[in-house]
Amino acid sequence: MTARSTLYATLSIRPHTVSELVAKLPYSKHTIYKALGALANDKLIRRRRENGRTVAEISDGYTAQKLREIHIKSLSHGIDPGKLTRRSTLDVWKRLTEPRSLEELQRSTGLSYPWVRKIARFLVDSNLAVYRKRKPMIIALNEKHELNTLLRRFVPQEERKGEKVYYLGAVPFERLVRTPGEIERILYEGIDSPLTIRNTGFHIRGEGKLSVLESVEEEIGPEELFLRDIRAPEGVEDFCLLLIASGRLDYGRLLELAKEKDLVNVVGCYLDILSDIGVALDEAVIGEFRKNLSKRRSVVLKGERKYGKGGWESGYEKKWNVDLYLDIGAIRHGVRSHGLPRAAD
Repeated sequence: MTARSTLYATLSIRPHTVSELVAKLPYSKHTIYKALGALANDKLIRRRRENGRTVAEISDGYTAQKLREIHIKSLSHGIDPGKLTRRSTLDVWKRLTEPRSLEELQRSTGLSYPWVRKIARFLVDSNLAVYRKRKPMIIALNEKHELNTLLRRFVPQEERKGEKVYYLGAVPFERLVRTPGEIERILYEGIDSPLTIRNTGFHIRGEGKLSVLESVEEEIGPEELFLRDIRAPEGVEDFCLLLIASGRLDYGRLLELAKEKDLVNVVGCYLDILSDIGVALDEAVIGEFRKNLSKRRSVVLKGERKYGKGGWESGYEKKWNVDLYLDIGAIRHGVRSHGLPRAAD
């Protein structure tokens, strides 16, 4: 281990005075002071005065705290955290989303082949990765290793797919659908801003835009989010309309996913209703849903059955083989509120 990683691992266990670090660690006083300065500049540790002594401790931020977990967990598994968290190691690690050959890893990282081979050997020896093939050498992540789970939350991803929708109004807010790891990062980094986590009652007040966080186990795109939302009143009257207005929906993908979830009739009917009340939608898209109509009758918002029907639904029910329980007035209001493109525009 380097002096930097040894120092960080020591502080990860508990705060230490500088004099304690000098006495405990097998490095010169100059080396320890230099490492402390570098870690402080990177905002990974902070120094404070206590009873006339300087105490060093891990910073509060997400990166610092997650790196703390990784250092402790690495040591408990007999893995050098300094080597593991080195940039080149993480560059190789994050590309192992599927089994890769060393040649593929070299091309995607830009590192030399001998260096990639050395990193691959380190990952395999640490049980973080396994050989899938020896000649040519192909490695894959060991999905059962708990350090790989920690690293997924620590290593920045190339692309964040979680949907973000902004709402105007008396209390402006943004809706963020994120994985648990992403929400953990937001909690560390955004604890001084107003936020709430849906279905938990956790709410931080403050000035400015409120972030409403929704947790999902895996990243989802706008089409998956649309199909989740269409099953609830607030979805058909609000969230789904915002997704349509955003222009991010891929209707071909939406149709394929609707087939998988037996929601073709529901989605097609909903889009048809929106088109009829003036929302600019491609008739060819609605036609594709018609071509894939299911013979199985679907219920739209079963939970609203107790409120009955308004009498306008029969034509749509016959056309789309559905049982409708929609508040058409609330949908019209949502269309007006969210500025959906109008067919007459």
